[in-house]
Amino acid sequence: MATRRILIADDDADALRLVGLMLERQGYKILAAANGQQALQKAIENQPHLIVLDVMMPDMDGYEVATRLHSNPTTESIPILMFTAKVAVRDKITGFQAGADDYLTKPAHPRELVARVEALLERHPSSEEKVEQGHIVGFLPTKGGLGTSMLALNTAIELRRMHDNIPSALVELHEGSGTMAFQLGLEAQNSLPALLEQPLSYISERTLLRHMIEHTTGLQLLFATAKPCGVGPKLDKQRVRAILKYLNSRFDYILLDLPPDLGEPYQEALRLCESILVTVEPNRVGMALAQQTLSALDGLGIGSQKARIILIRRISAMGSLSRSMVEQTLHRELIASIPPVPDLALESIQYGKPIVEIQPQSLITQQIHRVVQFIVTD
Repeated sequence: MATRRILIADDDADALRLVGLMLERQGYKILAAANGQQALQKAIENQPHLIVLDVMMPDMDGYEVATRLHSNPTTESIPILMFTAKVAVRDKITGFQAGADDYLTKPAHPRELVARVEALLERHPSSEEKVEQGHIVGFLPTKGGLGTSMLALNTAIELRRMHDNIPSALVELHEGSGTMAFQLGLEAQNSLPALLEQPLSYISERTLLRHMIEHTTGLQLLFATAKPCGVGPKLDKQRVRAILKYLNSRFDYILLDLPPDLGEPYQEALRLCESILVTVEPNRVGMALAQQTLSALDGLGIGSQKARIILIRRISAMGSLSRSMVEQTLHRELIASIPPVPDLALESIQYGKPIVEIQPQSLITQQIHRVVQFIVTD
């Protein structure tokens, strides 16, 4: 199990150091905050497993910090131990009303502090330790222009068609240049940016569903804006975490259409993925890019062991690498090989109808079936 992180917030430097050393000796990783504002910021950025929170701090007291933490969807589930010199019953009541899970008065014996911490962690397993309802699968291209978005969209629709009793969602997790609405013959949508423009506390299961579009198959879609990247609001890892948290509680399968980007918000998404489907072009450059992507996943601590390879053959060419050559080069299982179908792709775009609905018996649809089969049985 990964080392658990504990955030200690106290304006008394000596108390901060003493409690930190005490818990470090028990094997915990300690984060420190000298005031309430720092505590809020570090809780959001680092997602500690528990917060030890003083009440009497100058800029923002512990009651206010606890209230704000519990009103934020990214920190609302983090347990709080209030550790303070305020001993009156009314102070304890105020602490529990603000969202404290336990209340311990100073001075306390080190064994009691450790016991309280361990009991809270036992009662509040982190999201990393919980068994979640949904399965999150990311489609990660090694470069732009491969047709990954079209693959993700057709896979999601076919998943819903083949398993109509499974609640499924597809998220176009891009900051701009979204194409999925156009692929379905819809007007430009602004679903995801409309969420990103709101405060983090606005994101909930209800608001997410209000911004999603339902396909005729019952698939729920969250579209990116068609505006160029850099024009609209930016993704951040806190909003990515909040969006996926609520989708995960609602849907059995959540498919993510990702850009060829390993920036911070996309790292967060990939860490939450159960499987990462890396799309690759079967040529020398494609292999080099795929190797770099797999190496980067390991270097970022995401883990390339979650990655599986999908070949996308955009053109028929004598120089394309075979399936076995790709598997030998990348040392990864190849789950599908998407054939070049330029005429069918053009027809799909022209009429706003997915390929799997235009030609449900085609070779490309058969390969998409393999992707669906992998997703539901992995």
